[in-house]
Amino acid sequence: MPLENLFTDEVAVNAPEEQQKLLYEKFGVLSNPFPSAGQTSGHPHMSTEADQKVDTAVKTFYSDRKSHVISITASQGIGKTNLLNAYEVALREKLSPLGFFVIRYVADPEPSFDPLIRSIFENLGEEYLHRSVNALAKKVEKNDDVDELLNFVRTSEIKTMLKALLAAKSEEELSVRLSLAYQWLLGMPVRKNHQNELNVNFRLDTVEAKTRALRDIVYLGAEMETLEGIFILLDELEKQDFSLSKTIVLRYLSALRALIDALPKYLFLMVALTTDALNRYREMLPAIRGRLANEVQLSPLRKQEEAVQLFEFYMEQAKREAKNFASDKEWLVGNDLLLNKDSVKLLFYELLERSNIQGVRQRDYLNALYEKAQESITPSL
Repeated sequence: MPLENLFTDEVAVNAPEEQQKLLYEKFGVLSNPFPSAGQTSGHPHMSTEADQKVDTAVKTFYSDRKSHVISITASQGIGKTNLLNAYEVALREKLSPLGFFVIRYVADPEPSFDPLIRSIFENLGEEYLHRSVNALAKKVEKNDDVDELLNFVRTSEIKTMLKALLAAKSEEELSVRLSLAYQWLLGMPVRKNHQNELNVNFRLDTVEAKTRALRDIVYLGAEMETLEGIFILLDELEKQDFSLSKTIVLRYLSALRALIDALPKYLFLMVALTTDALNRYREMLPAIRGRLANEVQLSPLRKQEEAVQLFEFYMEQAKREAKNFASDKEWLVGNDLLLNKDSVKLLFYELLERSNIQGVRQRDYLNALYEKAQESITPSL
């Protein structure tokens, strides 16, 4: 049967809201409140003791701008990605408007640190460079000693490039040079127009050169008050340990250490990785041990009370969202139990008995709740 004939137009349009109405008027929710194992984002985050430690570090960084590095560790399925997702949203909402850049990056299992550096430059963007140069130009008007104003710049070619931008005689010329400068910072090949317009002759083709350039561009923003700090949320760092030689992993870790050392101010780096990977990395490169010393460990569910609390948290979130959605509709909220606490406790104990760790992974528990809830939802639709 052709797909287009499977449903009428009216049913296809109304089906989602009709299903939501049925669920709301029976259980007080719009859909299954729990994420399946395959859903790694888009679901709520319940604060734990780990959040308190991260909050303290964020507040300290906000106060003094001195760089911080936090390692979020746990085995797979305990909630590292969920925590980073929650902080990405919160930081963008609260601190991005104040001049902080929030960069989320998932480590690629590839033998190069370049993509992370490139991602940072891309997130800063050409507009950031434009605002910083405009602020620098205003300072030059008051103090024509450009070298004195640029004494924080350590890389000679960055200083040359900034002077070329300042020397632009019109907005059109500045726009052209900014575009070329941005290309150059991203590591693109140096061509004649880069040489003619920016006076740069060498490509930023090594991680070391890009890291030095990044340091100067970050300090430019800090000096010109167009940047307050950078949050880098680096997830799945354990991928660097899969199917790669020790030499390649060491090169990546050394580049990460160099990035941390290059920015003693204005950088908040939060890396998520498995506990085993962190221990291996510390053994492989002792020099990075001190940089990754601040460890925040996440724990699996070990007690019945924790399991019930997580269940109730997801149910309350789902009911609150449903109530807000249905506020302008003439729907009557239902009070039937989607799951009762006894069945929730039983699910937890069944998972605990089969677990190969000391506790139950949050991912496994939420997936079990999803499947159990689906048994109640399906007959209601």
